[in-house]
Amino acid sequence: MSAYLRTTRECSFVQFHPELRQAIQNYFREHALGDPETEALMCCETISEKKKAGRLASWLDDSVDTTIHTGMLLTPQWLVWVHHGDRSGTLLNAADLKLIGAAAHTSLFSKDAGLDVVGYIGDTKVRVQGTIAMGDGPATQKFCDAVKQALAKANPPVAKKRLFGLPFGRS
Repeated sequence: MSAYLRTTRECSFVQFHPELRQAIQNYFREHALGDPETEALMCCETISEKKKAGRLASWLDDSVDTTIHTGMLLTPQWLVWVHHGDRSGTLLNAADLKLIGAAAHTSLFSKDAGLDVVGYIGDTKVRVQGTIAMGDGPATQKFCDAVKQALAKANPPVAKKRLFGLPFGRS
């Protein structure tokens, strides 16, 4: 069961929480990716609020964020997501669509949904796997569908080799 209540909304880049917007602008500038507002195919923001816990649990989890803002930005070539927690600060991740795979994720035990991402994220030299946690709703589904379409365009299917004019494997 998730420790957070999550709400996801579709938004424009300029509607992102200020820390999210600033982190994305800095990343785009540092990597010469253009203007995030004009490059964006779709943007979403999730607000995750820590569920109320008992007094003992609250004392033990004192360093855990109570509110987390997560911004997701999709361009024709990049998937960028950035978290900003009220205690943990800001962390940005970005992945070239040619180097990842992604699929919609729905939890069986809570109302959480999101996007499972696997591949080379950021400057990693190894494949990693993770989930971008989002709330259950139409904005999440629309964003996951947009990522799926962008991945298909960035990674078109490879044509199978033909043998004697026939598709490989046919006689």
